[in-house]
Amino acid sequence: MPLSIMVILNLFLIFRLLYMATMYIIRKNIRLSQFRIYEGEFPDRLWSARQQYQNMFEIPILFYLLCLLNIFFNKYTQFDLILAWGFVIFRIIHFFIRIQNQKNINIIPRTLVFVLSLAFLTIAWISFIIKHIY
Repeated sequence: MPLSIMVILNLFLIFRLLYMATMYIIRKNIRLSQFRIYEGEFPDRLWSARQQYQNMFEIPILFYLLCLLNIFFNKYTQFDLILAWGFVIFRIIHFFIRIQNQKNINIIPRTLVFVLSLAFLTIAWISFIIKHIY
């Protein structure tokens, strides 16, 4: 289930980004050609949406890999599920913080939530490695 929630978040973000880009193009705030190499000025909200989508291909990739490895080896425990849910909960909070325009936001809560999600993921990877060494 935690893996499915992350996938749903990812899909939501790509469709949100596509929708926002389309609306800005239709309103003539930007040109389609700007997307070739992301040149020129982009509205802050669109830039924030793009960064949020890109975020889902950074740290969460390690989560997806860990989930798939745990499923494949079938050695995960209740503790691993708690760690997975902890990661997902903090990523959901991070999602709601990031969905706002990032230009005027206080970065401290976003950073704290990111670090907490990273801590859950790190402990989960340590747990995985320990289980497979012994």
